[in-house]
Amino acid sequence: MNWILLTCLLCTFGFIKEMRPSEAFLTLYLTGEWKNLTIEQVSNEIYPWWTYSYLIWLVPVFLLTDFLRYKPILVVDAAAAIGTWALLLWTQGVVAMKFVEVLYGLFTAGEVAYYSYLYVEVPKEHFKKISSFTRAATLVGKFVSFLLAQFLYSFNVMDYYDLHVFSFVSVCIAFLIPLVLPWPEHSEIFHRAKYNDDTENNETTKSEKKDSKQDSGDRSCKDHVHQHEDRREQETTQTAQPVSGERKSCMDGFVFMWTEVKDVYRSRVVLVWSVWWAIASCGNFQVLNYVQNLWAVISAQDSPGKQEDVYNGAVEATSTLLGSVTVMLVGFVPVQWSERAELFMSVVCAGNAAFLIVMAHTSSIWVAYVMYVLFRTSYVTVVTIATAQIAQHLVKHRYGLVFGCNMFASLVLESVLTVIVVDKAGLGAGVVDQFTVYGGYFGVISVLFLTGCLYRCYRPHKSVDLDVHLDVPEA
Repeated sequence: MNWILLTCLLCTFGFIKEMRPSEAFLTLYLTGEWKNLTIEQVSNEIYPWWTYSYLIWLVPVFLLTDFLRYKPILVVDAAAAIGTWALLLWTQGVVAMKFVEVLYGLFTAGEVAYYSYLYVEVPKEHFKKISSFTRAATLVGKFVSFLLAQFLYSFNVMDYYDLHVFSFVSVCIAFLIPLVLPWPEHSEIFHRAKYNDDTENNETTKSEKKDSKQDSGDRSCKDHVHQHEDRREQETTQTAQPVSGERKSCMDGFVFMWTEVKDVYRSRVVLVWSVWWAIASCGNFQVLNYVQNLWAVISAQDSPGKQEDVYNGAVEATSTLLGSVTVMLVGFVPVQWSERAELFMSVVCAGNAAFLIVMAHTSSIWVAYVMYVLFRTSYVTVVTIATAQIAQHLVKHRYGLVFGCNMFASLVLESVLTVIVVDKAGLGAGVVDQFTVYGGYFGVISVLFLTGCLYRCYRPHKSVDLDVHLDVPEA
């Protein structure tokens, strides 16, 4: 299939599967006349199951995505979305809603296939374009979905139940697209032997010719690093050739992954930005998962009896739009982010701590909305910077592996936080107390990064950087 047509199909899939306007009003739907659940049941018994299921699903889905070569997981991902909204529409009770969260965890874990499918089907010279297209498709889908949700609800076209019917139809349509996508012949880990050796050799030859034309000094050092990486990739590919069937291929894949993980995190730049990515994503997921509960509580206090004056969809659309704009602007800002990474992260986390504490203790729903928009915009912006900084110090086939490891670390941390603070089996804290804890969480992170910054500034300067061979960005 032509790569342009393939990209259009996958971007269409990304857009349609994000057209879920009901998500902006999920808490109000569950606590309303349709499900008659309490805010405590939703917050302390139901929502924690998404965190646990996401963590449990992530590892097998990540491995199966590569082993089954992407397409089956895309189909499963779309089917999980259908199951999620079917249960939301036609089942009742706490137990049924827990199953909703389990299926939704599978759905979110399956998105790894969406973001990695095109990288094995499209030529490398188009990687930058398809990265922009796929990310834009999901962001535009979310923006349109939230904005549409607000208009449909505010103008009394649909109620919360009708919005869930809309979401169900949307994910059913999205399910059809992965069925017509071609099945890749190779993958990054378990089926590396199926790469065309001639293509790799040609690419290596082109790389060497290009390297020979570069200037001396730092550029020649970078070229030497990339030649080394190219040779290492070829050697790894050759050693990964299966010699005794599928079992040998699987063992080679696991050995390859373990070797890659050890190599990647030896880089200080990759390690520092990955640590921030994991712990900040943990806090972001907690806020996303429970912010509607907080808005419901504040709205009940701020405007009792006026539940029709809710603007969850408009707020989510605004945060998505601002996040998209700042992400684009970051690419044009001439700043060396890694030079003062710890200080930068400390300032961002301090701001996030302030946003969340104000959000938790305000009695005005509009103040809470503004604090949420600021929090989400700052997170999306900095996580984009972190992604770019990490990607600069990796060869391409490591992208999914590193981000998968970072996500796993984030979910482990989030699960621990959920068990202790949110879950009924733990403290079972109220919504306001939860957000106070999240603000304190970011405050502690800010102090830790500031301490790391001061240590780096005042420690004795070392003339030799042990991981210099990994800390060189692509030329």
